[in-house]
Amino acid sequence: MKRFCVALTLVTLLAVQACSDRKGRNFNKIDDSGLTFVNAAAEAGAAEVKISELALKNSKNEEVIKFAKMMIADHTDAGNELKKIAADSKIDANDSLSANHNHVLTSLSAKTGVGFDKEYIQAMVIDHEKAVEVFKEGSINANAKLKDFAAKTLPKLEGHLKEANALCADLK
Repeated sequence: MKRFCVALTLVTLLAVQACSDRKGRNFNKIDDSGLTFVNAAAEAGAAEVKISELALKNSKNEEVIKFAKMMIADHTDAGNELKKIAADSKIDANDSLSANHNHVLTSLSAKTGVGFDKEYIQAMVIDHEKAVEVFKEGSINANAKLKDFAAKTLPKLEGHLKEANALCADLK
């Protein structure tokens, strides 16, 4: 009987220790696929904002300007939310622009008017096609916060893509 009590005490102590360990650990940690998603989403959002800020300066088309303002507002909000999720998980969201986005920004900087509008909207179509794929992947991520963020943001990106496609057709 004494052995049984000692064994029961040890099992109880191990169970208590296991439960108390969980309080200090982050079970909602971001894995490699989550980090890839965070960086791709942050970079895409930052690019949308910077390129759209240029649209406010270089376009005279009211529909393009309206679209650019929506891009800036929506992608800034999403970027801030993503940065908070990343900070809570103690990682940095790398939102520096890729060489491809820098090339698009440089190319668009030299244009104005209709030429700018067509290239800007085409860039928005291409970027949103890629972003939709990134967010579809993110919506199945193991990290619950990233999964929820991606699933919540995906319909908005799909809406952006639909609107960019409609603008692209109107500008031809």
